[in-house]
Amino acid sequence: MRQIIGAFGILFIMMANIFICTGLIGASGQVAAAKEYKSQVVAELENSNFNPGVIDACKKKAAEDGYELEISDCVYDAWQNMRAAQVALKYHYRIPVLGIYEENITYAIAR
Repeated sequence: MRQIIGAFGILFIMMANIFICTGLIGASGQVAAAKEYKSQVVAELENSNFNPGVIDACKKKAAEDGYELEISDCVYDAWQNMRAAQVALKYHYRIPVLGIYEENITYAIAR
């Protein structure tokens, strides 16, 4: 009888461990996807030379994909040429098994 209770205890702990690890892997995938998305936005901004139409398109696309994208006012030089912008991407971080639901922000500079 004692061995049966011990076996079920170990089985329960292993199942809980599997669910928690699956949740952590999924959350790390969400973070990696958000950072990759941010890198793509930065590359698009840099390649377009900070075109306002591209900035608006990136914001709309991010809203469609479930992100919130903020691009700060750009820095101008003496000739009114754009040089840099700060990109902030807000994404959701979820681990349902542990009841963790957060919004995180990742930043980058486009030059």
